[in-house]
Amino acid sequence: MKQIAKISTGEVARYSAKNIVLNNSDSLTAISKAVELETMKKRMMRGEVVRFAYMKLNGDVRVAVGTLQEQAVKANTVGTGMPKRYYGMFAYLDLEAMAWRAFKEERFIGTIEN
Repeated sequence: MKQIAKISTGEVARYSAKNIVLNNSDSLTAISKAVELETMKKRMMRGEVVRFAYMKLNGDVRVAVGTLQEQAVKANTVGTGMPKRYYGMFAYLDLEAMAWRAFKEERFIGTIEN
């Protein structure tokens, strides 16, 4: 299997701890979701367009198409960077709406492969 990029174990630990505490998940599920979330972030930063799903606050499931490609991020950033409301969340550039969106990491469901 091809290595995507070096995965940050600190981020994986943070994501999984959030999942265990807030969703009452077992540790194996929390760790696997955390690794998938970190892998998705690395793929997006590398310029890939990724389809994924997460649970919205109202309980609906949102299927999103997003990226964190450097040129797209620079073109859609005003000022010094990310809005304050997205701190502590997974922020991405929604390619369907061409706007910034974010979700809480513990609400991540998974990536959708074609």
